[in-house]
Amino acid sequence: MPEHVHRCGDCHRPIDDPASIARGYGPDCWRTNHAGEPDPAATLTIRSPSPSAGPPPEPLTPTDDDQEQEQATADLLRRQRDTITTPPEPPVMGPIFICGPRTRTPRPPKPRPGPAPDGQLALIPETTTMTHPPTPEQAAAIEAFATGDDLVIQAGAGTGKTSTLRMLAETAPRRRGLYIAFNRAIAADAKTSFPRNVECSTAHSLAYRAVGFRYKDRLGAPRVPARIAAEILGINEPIRLGDDVPILAPQQAARLVMKTVAHYTRSADWDIDHHHVPKTIGFTDPAPRHALTTTLVPLARKAWNELLQPVGRLKFEHDHYLKLWQLSYPTLPADFVLFDEAQDADPVILSIVGNQPHAQRIVVGDSAQAIYEWRGALNAMDKFPGQRLTLSRSFRFGPAIATEANRWLTLIDAPLRLTGHDPIPSRIVPELLEPDAILCRSNAGAMREVMTSLANGRRTALVGGGEDIRRLAAAAVQLKAGAGCDHPELFAFRSWSEVQDYVSMDEGGSDLKTMVGLIDDYGPDALIAAIDRLTDEPSDRGRRPMALTSAAPDVVVSTVHKAKGREWPAVRIGEDFFPPKRREDGTTADPDPAEARLAYVAVTRARDTLDRGALRWLDTYPHPNRPHTLQDQR
Repeated sequence: MPEHVHRCGDCHRPIDDPASIARGYGPDCWRTNHAGEPDPAATLTIRSPSPSAGPPPEPLTPTDDDQEQEQATADLLRRQRDTITTPPEPPVMGPIFICGPRTRTPRPPKPRPGPAPDGQLALIPETTTMTHPPTPEQAAAIEAFATGDDLVIQAGAGTGKTSTLRMLAETAPRRRGLYIAFNRAIAADAKTSFPRNVECSTAHSLAYRAVGFRYKDRLGAPRVPARIAAEILGINEPIRLGDDVPILAPQQAARLVMKTVAHYTRSADWDIDHHHVPKTIGFTDPAPRHALTTTLVPLARKAWNELLQPVGRLKFEHDHYLKLWQLSYPTLPADFVLFDEAQDADPVILSIVGNQPHAQRIVVGDSAQAIYEWRGALNAMDKFPGQRLTLSRSFRFGPAIATEANRWLTLIDAPLRLTGHDPIPSRIVPELLEPDAILCRSNAGAMREVMTSLANGRRTALVGGGEDIRRLAAAAVQLKAGAGCDHPELFAFRSWSEVQDYVSMDEGGSDLKTMVGLIDDYGPDALIAAIDRLTDEPSDRGRRPMALTSAAPDVVVSTVHKAKGREWPAVRIGEDFFPPKRREDGTTADPDPAEARLAYVAVTRARDTLDRGALRWLDTYPHPNRPHTLQDQR
């Protein structure tokens, strides 16, 4: 095998000096993109382990296996390009989740912490650097981790999930770990606290380093309207599928083709097949459905083949290189994998983590916080094999808010109930006039709260910022005037109505649908004026007390989805949540489990004070566990 070449994790250029290899990035990329992160190379010249200390932990730099992985990926790309019309047989493999014996080097026995008796501290191995002793539940997790078995940890809101994972990693300083986070912000936070033997990353970041960098020139390309996608795919005439079934116009066919590709890239499947074609009005009966899928599957494979090329015209998305990486069956360079927020993982990432028979896998999450089913996420907490453990004591809030959270957990029959932290005097109040945060169900509801707060003279921050909405609103002004626009993703559109059609009917425009709706509801000029008055969020992301400066916002507005993983002292729930509908016979319908999980996430963002807003409907819902009065919750 050729000598392995270390490459920068950002620009992928070769690196050879020890400091860059330790960091995983070249000097320029380190200074530009990672200046605020702890420097793994800072102690290279002064670290001198004693002879009795044993060999140092292996550095988290690419291994020789990466050369084989890169070759496997290249072979996969070539195979798919050459045989797109007759896809190759998938390799022999087991199910997505492999729970049989793993091939790993036996480790010498180590001290194992046991659950602490009441009133006593739990024992921990001397090799760790924990700043506080583990709770009995955390100690049980540490003991289970030491067995080398796969683990599934149900961690309720505020129960110290991240600190527990850090404790596990600190008990294994000579093993390489990989922490896979849900998003970049969580991964960046983890890098500041996890030990050096653990690499913290997102799945997309790992995939980009392995595959995605080849497509970096395509990632910034503009969006492609359906009429152009039809031209690229050679759909120049209406498609007739038979008598008594609708005729597919070229644009409609192109939209269905790209939706089929999107469904495929969010699955763990080897090839595009009939079940990836979306359900379509007019093609629900077996015969028309068969005619539709038989026509669209070859076109979807043609589109996927175009996306495989480093240079192309269709819009290349981040999920595309993640799918390519999954198809190459990557081997993660780690002895143990910490998979966070597993309740919201999609089948692609589950397949990658599940097919690591060499590594111990620790899957962590909260089934009650699974709020991304609408985009294809699966709750891995229910599906992944392994020893099951629970973290139920919340350190975020006191008993009053824990009681409110447990009402929602009971409603959805969740596998755990929370215990509040007694020293925190949390309370439920009927009205909160000056909350630290307002949490809404929808982006439209959040924008209404922003405008109301600004009208009341409060400095207001919007989680995620408003720059994307502002740029889109400016493009709307230009397109409505018939002048075209300079928006980097929308300049191919000729009118605002074409953008409206794109977001309502194209799978690729679904992420813009809400913002386009906001512009249509409020008008682009009003939105631009409101966004220009927003205050930036504090850099601490709501986890520490806000600085008392003129720049600090009086209130932070967010959707519940964007508030996930965050917390504030005083929270008010917005008014865009709705109770279950009444049936025709006058009885109340069962709550939508997805809406109930969203409500649970919302109420558990508060530390001290909670105004339940539109979620007060639970007080009158005919449920055996609802409290009779507000006082009962206190």
